[in-house]
Amino acid sequence: MPTPSADITLYLSARDKIIALPSGTRRRWAETALDLAGFAQSHDQIHTLSLDDQAQARQALTHLHQAARDCQVTVATHPRPYLGDIAEAIVAALPGHWMATVEPLRRRQDQHNLREFLWEAGSLYDLLERNRLGFAAILRDGGGTELLLIERPSDGLYMVGALTPSPDHVQVTMSAPRSVIASDARLAARFVHARLLPDYERAVHLSRLYEAEEDLRWAQEHEPERYDTADLGAALYRFRAHATAFIATLRANTPLSAEQDAFLDRVEDGLSLDALDDPDPEALADAGAVWLVDGEELIEMARAATPPASGTPAKPKALPTAVPPPPAMAATAPGLRR
Repeated sequence: MPTPSADITLYLSARDKIIALPSGTRRRWAETALDLAGFAQSHDQIHTLSLDDQAQARQALTHLHQAARDCQVTVATHPRPYLGDIAEAIVAALPGHWMATVEPLRRRQDQHNLREFLWEAGSLYDLLERNRLGFAAILRDGGGTELLLIERPSDGLYMVGALTPSPDHVQVTMSAPRSVIASDARLAARFVHARLLPDYERAVHLSRLYEAEEDLRWAQEHEPERYDTADLGAALYRFRAHATAFIATLRANTPLSAEQDAFLDRVEDGLSLDALDDPDPEALADAGAVWLVDGEELIEMARAATPPASGTPAKPKALPTAVPPPPAMAATAPGLRR
C-alpha cells in the first residue's frame, strides 16, 4: 500500500495572492495547516493568501511551515504561474463572452472525472491518465462550447482540448478536434481561435447533420401520423433543435438567394423554432409535416455550408457502429450535463 501523504503546493497568482492546493491521502492535515496559518478558503475550497500586506503574508507563510511540520505535511512551491491566471488571459483574448472556471485536482478521481468528458482520446487524455496534475481549467463560451486547459508537467506547456458537447446539445459522431499546445496564454488563445474552435464547430456541425439525417430517414420509413409518441417526439425535437443551428449558420455564413431566404423563413415558421421547448399540439403536428417535406432540402443546404477543416482531426473515442433508435423525449430534453 502507498504511504499516506499530505502535501501543500503553493502557486503565485498575478492577482497579488498565493493559491494553496492541499492534496494527498491525509489531505485533511494539509487543510488544517492552512487554516492554522490564516489562509482563506473560497466557496470552491481553494485556499488563498492575500499579498496586499507583505508583513502579514510573511508571517502567515512562517506559520504555515511551522504548522506543516507539526502536522507532517510537505510544502512545495510550484515553479510556473497559477493556471487560473493563464485561463483568464486566454478567455480575455477570445472573441465573444468566455468565462474560465478553475478545477482543483486533489484526487486521482478528479482527473478521472475530467477524462470522461474529453472528446479526444489522444495526448491530453493520456496526460490526465498518467500524470498527477494540480489544477485544470474549463473555458466556456456560454453557448455550449467547453474546453479543457491543463499544464503539461514535463515542460510547462499549456494544452487546450475540447470536452464533448452535452448529449442534450448533440450526440457527437465525428472525429474529435485536435487539442492545441502553446508556451503562453497569448499563443494558446491564438491557436484556440484559429484551429481548435473552427474544427470544433465543424465536428459539431457534421454531427448535427448525421443525427438529423438519421432521424429524418427513420421518420420517413415509419410514416408517422402522430408526433406526441415518445420516440417520434424525441426525433422531431432533435431535428428542430438542429434546424435552429443550421438556419443560424446559413444566415451568418452563406450568401443566400431570395428564394433560399424565403425557404428558410418558411421552415423556421413551420417548425415553430421560436417555441422549441413548448409548442402546442397543433404546432407540433405542423412541424412534423414540415420535417418530412422540407427536412431533406434544409439538410442539403446545411451540408453545403459545412465549414472547412483546419487540419488533420484527432483520434476520437470509440463511437457506436450504428445509431440506436431515437430515445424517449425525457432523454433529449434540454438540461445541464455538468
